[in-house]
Amino acid sequence: MTVVLAHAPADSAEAAFEAAVRQAALQQWELVIANAVSNDAPADTHAVDGAALRDLAERARGEGVRARPVHLTDSDAAAALRDLTEDVEANLLIIGVRRRSAVGKLLMGSTAQRLILEARCPILAVKS
Repeated sequence: MTVVLAHAPADSAEAAFEAAVRQAALQQWELVIANAVSNDAPADTHAVDGAALRDLAERARGEGVRARPVHLTDSDAAAALRDLTEDVEANLLIIGVRRRSAVGKLLMGSTAQRLILEARCPILAVKS
C-alpha cells in the first residue's frame, strides 16, 4: 500500500508533506515523494533537486514512515505523476494547491486539475 506525494516548491508544500506523512503513518503505508518536472522547460519552477527530496524522505523516516524519493522528468508532468500512481498502485495521491479566487477556481493550475480529473486513486488536495 502506498501514498504518493506530488511535491513542488510552493506555499502548500509543507502542509501537503505533513498530510502525507500523517496518512502514511496512520495506514502504515509506504510514502513515495515525487517531484515531476517538464524536460522541455529550461528552468522549471517546480523543480526540486535530489538532495531536497532525500531530505524530505529522511524527515518522513524520522516519523517512522517508510519513504523514498522519486524524481520524474517528462514533457508532461501531470501524466508522469498519474503514471507513477498507477505503477506503484497508489492508494492515495496528495497534492498541494493554492488558495484561489472564484475565477481562479475555474482556472485551477493545469497539473493539479489534470491530476484531480485523471488519477485513478483518491486524491487529497491540501492548502497551506
